[in-house]
Amino acid sequence: MILSKKIHDKYVKWVWAYLLLFIFEGALRKWIAPGLSTPLLMARTPIVIYMLFIAYKYNWIDNPYAKGLMVLSIICFFTALLFGHHNLFIAAFGWHNYFLHFPFIVIAAKILNREDVIKMGKWILYISVPMTLLIIEQFYSPQTAWVNVGVGGEGSSGFGGAMGYYRPSGTFAFTSGYTAFESLVCAFLIFFFMENSNLPKPLKIKKIYLYAIAFCYILCLPYSMSRSMVFNTVIIFAFVLLCSTKNMKSLKKIIIASIALSVVAYVVLKSGYLGDSLAAISERFDQAGEVEGGLEGTFWDRYIGGFFNSLLMNVPVFGYGLGIGTNVGAKFINGDMFTIFNAESGFGMTIGETGLFLGLFFIYFRFAWAINLFKKGLRQRNNTLAVCLLPIMCLTLATGGIGAVPMMGYLVCVCFLGSAALKNY
Repeated sequence: MILSKKIHDKYVKWVWAYLLLFIFEGALRKWIAPGLSTPLLMARTPIVIYMLFIAYKYNWIDNPYAKGLMVLSIICFFTALLFGHHNLFIAAFGWHNYFLHFPFIVIAAKILNREDVIKMGKWILYISVPMTLLIIEQFYSPQTAWVNVGVGGEGSSGFGGAMGYYRPSGTFAFTSGYTAFESLVCAFLIFFFMENSNLPKPLKIKKIYLYAIAFCYILCLPYSMSRSMVFNTVIIFAFVLLCSTKNMKSLKKIIIASIALSVVAYVVLKSGYLGDSLAAISERFDQAGEVEGGLEGTFWDRYIGGFFNSLLMNVPVFGYGLGIGTNVGAKFINGDMFTIFNAESGFGMTIGETGLFLGLFFIYFRFAWAINLFKKGLRQRNNTLAVCLLPIMCLTLATGGIGAVPMMGYLVCVCFLGSAALKNY
């Protein structure tokens, strides 16, 4: 369904607002308005509620997977109050993730057109340049410095790294949000390197800017000290390459892009700007490798193994209650995402909150939705925009954790961008 220009122009600004709040919500909570840190947790919620009423008016929520998650969230809201933690606020917060934010993926994808997605990608790339400068400053600054202050102006937003350095969080409340943001940067960077010359002038990025953005992205890989960021980079690039093999035109584009990015990587290595970051990320890989066993261990533990481990969790029939696995919900019991069970894993959080039986229904709807989008993407291998976003969209939709506020925002953003890119225009 293609919306009229009038309806599109009226509501697209709210999708932009959601995206920008995902990126800068942490900055508001850490630096600009730390005293309002708690209410700002819900900064995106008014947008979603308003757009849900609009969607009801136009009958936009026609996605069976989103509807399934909405129904399940209502059931689990009551099971949380009756059999779980019995806390209305925790249950409401858990409910709002599924009933409000997941349907917003469908709503935003209805509103956005291809030009909107490219414009958003362009601005994500522009924002990534000062973001890189910020994370380098955070990397070298002590955890007591203002750039590393935590949400509410308390503590630190950095996370354990290596060699005495901490993983930076950028403008986000947690390091996971920054890593997720850079996945979008990677996807759009590859897209622009492949398609920039074919875009209309208003959508193009000047070559010098594009190479500067690439320089910053490669520079931030070691400074992030994030294995997930390296893993996502490999996955995106490998998937785009694989999808390009059956089309000589696409294959030529990805080869040229690979050569260009390799040259940029060489310049970064020789620039002297990497400082201690290479040694730090190497040690980080060694330390994590002893626990998980390299990138293949990351894939197994966070995806395949994470699912099977969640099936063996010792939880009540209806779980500990919807919302208890979120950072917000855990704070109500003076704990964190690990107090009752390991809620860092998307699977573990789902089963822990709602129990095995209902939890498997949540997992089913998310997996089925992701598989449906993946199949659509495979039928559009010449759609470079969709192909670049497809792997991170499907992985995040199927398995991504939503316990931390930035990760819920990332899941919604990557999914509405990817879904909109798959639309037939």
